[in-house]
Amino acid sequence: MDKNEYITQIWKEFNAGVLWQKNNGLIDEWEECENFVEGKQWPKATPRTKSLPRPVINLCSMIAENKKSNILSSKVKMIFTPAEMFGDLLAKSEEGANLFTKFAENISKEIKEEHLDDLAQDNAVQLGTYIYHYFWDSTISGGMTTPYVGGMRGEIIHPKNIVFSNPTELDEQNQKYIIIANTEPVETVKKIAQKNKVSGWENITSDNILEDENVDNLNLCTVLTKYSRINGKVVWEKATKNCLIQPLTYWEPSKDKIKLDDSKDESEIEPNRYDDNNNYLNKQLYPIVVQQHKNRKKCIYGIGEVKQSIQNNKAVNFNIAMMLLSVQQTAWPKIIQKANALAKQMITNEPGEIITDNSSNPNWGVKYLDTPGFNVQALTLTNTIIDLTRTTAGSTEVVTGEVLGANMAASAIIALQNQAKKPVELYQKKLYAAYEKKGRIYEQFFKFYYNDSRMFGYEKNNQTIAATMNGEEYKDINFALNLEVGTGGMWSESLSVQLLDKLKQDGDITVDDYIDLYPESIMPFKAKLKKLREKKMMDDQKILEQKLQMQQEQIDKETMAPISNDNTEMIAQ
Repeated sequence: MDKNEYITQIWKEFNAGVLWQKNNGLIDEWEECENFVEGKQWPKATPRTKSLPRPVINLCSMIAENKKSNILSSKVKMIFTPAEMFGDLLAKSEEGANLFTKFAENISKEIKEEHLDDLAQDNAVQLGTYIYHYFWDSTISGGMTTPYVGGMRGEIIHPKNIVFSNPTELDEQNQKYIIIANTEPVETVKKIAQKNKVSGWENITSDNILEDENVDNLNLCTVLTKYSRINGKVVWEKATKNCLIQPLTYWEPSKDKIKLDDSKDESEIEPNRYDDNNNYLNKQLYPIVVQQHKNRKKCIYGIGEVKQSIQNNKAVNFNIAMMLLSVQQTAWPKIIQKANALAKQMITNEPGEIITDNSSNPNWGVKYLDTPGFNVQALTLTNTIIDLTRTTAGSTEVVTGEVLGANMAASAIIALQNQAKKPVELYQKKLYAAYEKKGRIYEQFFKFYYNDSRMFGYEKNNQTIAATMNGEEYKDINFALNLEVGTGGMWSESLSVQLLDKLKQDGDITVDDYIDLYPESIMPFKAKLKKLREKKMMDDQKILEQKLQMQQEQIDKETMAPISNDNTEMIAQ
């Protein structure tokens, strides 16, 4: 295939995926959901609606934020364990599992996995789909004693910027190819093309193929990254509209980056050097994790919380707008006058203004027009819509904490919230399933990339332990992956404080115990308070010792005092 035809083929595949999204209404749906969360909930004003108030009661944002916070209420940790608990490799398997677990925790912090989860759940509740993309960043360097170059990084992909060979297949690892689109500065793209020694880099120009209104005149161009497999290996390539800036590329342990000549046929490419019995390495994983919030029938793209609340949000906004319009139109009462009753007087509504009735009518010449009463049913209907929306979306007052009183028992609060948050457990399990996928990608990166014995540290028994990472040593060892989910809740700290207050009140713990057990986030000055208490106790001890000393001196003084003559005579008698 001619090189230009090959580039055109990549763009044809991407455009076919985008067209499928448009034909199924996904592009418009995602845009509407994002607009409603951002508060863009009214169409442009027309001559007929220019005087209509446009209030925004953002139910969509409230539901999305509440659902996201509940899903992310627990922390997740990846735990690697030996897959086979027997044989000569058991000791090495346990060693590797422990090393991978510690290194995964280190890398998770380095790439800010919690921040990625936060961005992912934004897409989950708004758009219905969240997509993690992990890649190797060769611009990273570090290390004092053992310098290293490169590091694993991650990003969240918007659903409109990724297409699949078969969008009806839910498993991303079963795709023939996956293409990711993003925008990069033209100069950066040219440097990548020059570094990879590809021809035609001079022809790279700015474009706005993704139709993003925010990138106009910024000298940016669209870059497509295509992932596919050849003989079980995951390969990738990058192309602009008119230039292949990175030819087919893949990685292997103990080797530098290998670039495959794009002029070769797939049958000519070096086969995988691992034997057929190693199924895991014979089918490498795409470094992409796709998870749906709510499943859409025969579609890899899911359904979000916002989509189902938009129509209700529109109804609430419209009802309140009409009520405001009614108030707006009747706030100033209309005046009726008999012919010439005002005698060309101008009514200004100034305080204390005097109006003269010049009519000869004995009953009236000037009066206010009676305005219709406000229809309270509109307000009742609006409140009903809001309540039903919150109930069906799982954002009731119990979940958000609005009805939790200060006098409620801790056990009652826990029971209420656990019951109200039952529907969220489904979405938490989906997040945990995504973590299992992420753990496998972590493992693959460790075995294929981190083979330079770079040093890292981890905490153990309040001490920092230094270790080195060379994942290639464990390339033939299979690991099982477990997840450790930490307990958490919106009101866990307040419940802890209530329990501590009760224990202190009953005399089961001392003040010092109370301070030690108090949550750090609520008492950030804990260390300073403990020092002040220690100083006060020392001062009190000194004062007590001084008092005791003074008392002892007084006793000694009285004991050693001479006996007077009067007392001697009394004793003698």
